[in-house]
Amino acid sequence: MSNKRCTILIAVASMFLLICMLLLYKTVQENQRYEQFISTQLSESLSAMVTVILANDEILQQYNLSEGENLLPEHATNLCANFTTVSTKYNHLLDAALHLNKVNNADINPVLGNVAQDITFFLARSVIGNDLLGDCNLSETTISLDAVQSQKIAEIRELNNQWSGIVKEYVPEATAIGVSDVDWSDMIHDKMWIQLLEELSGDAGQSRINHFFN
Repeated sequence: MSNKRCTILIAVASMFLLICMLLLYKTVQENQRYEQFISTQLSESLSAMVTVILANDEILQQYNLSEGENLLPEHATNLCANFTTVSTKYNHLLDAALHLNKVNNADINPVLGNVAQDITFFLARSVIGNDLLGDCNLSETTISLDAVQSQKIAEIRELNNQWSGIVKEYVPEATAIGVSDVDWSDMIHDKMWIQLLEELSGDAGQSRINHFFN
C-alpha cells in the first residue's frame, strides 16, 4: 500500500511539474512575441522620426531665410507634414519608454513633441495659409516670406539642425531618404533609443513652447 501511494505521489508530482513547465514555456513564448511586437513598433517610430528630422534639415539648409524670399510650396507642405511626424512619433516613443519603465517623468519630458506640433501649426496657418490647425495641404501657389516668417523659420532651422546633429551621433547610417541599414534591434536592446530621446528632450528648448504657435 505504501509503495502504491508513493507511486501515485510521484505520478502527481511529475504531472504537476510537466504542467508548470508547459505554462512557463507558454509564458516565455508570449513574452518573446510581445517583445518582438514592441521592438517592431519602436523601430518603425524611430525610423520615421529620424528620417523626417534629417529631411527637414536638408530642406531648410537650401534657404537663406531673408525677408521676401520665396519658399517652394512643396517644401512648405513637406516641412509641415514632417514636423507632424516628429511630434507623433516622439510622443509614441516617449509613451512606450514610460510604459516599459525605462524612464520616469524626471528623466524625460514631452517638450520636443509639443514644440514640433507648434511648428506644424505655424507652418500650416501662417506660412501655407490654412485656417485649420495642422492642415498641411497647399492653398497657395507661391509663398513669399515676410520678416516675421523668415525669422521664425530661421529659428526652426536652427532648432531642427540641433536635433539632426543628435540623431546623426546615434544613427550615423541614417539619411533623409531612409535608414534601412540601421540595426534597430541592437539600438533598442542596448537602450540607445532611450538615450536618444533624453538628449532630444533636453535640447528641445523649453523656452520655445508655444513660440511658433500662430
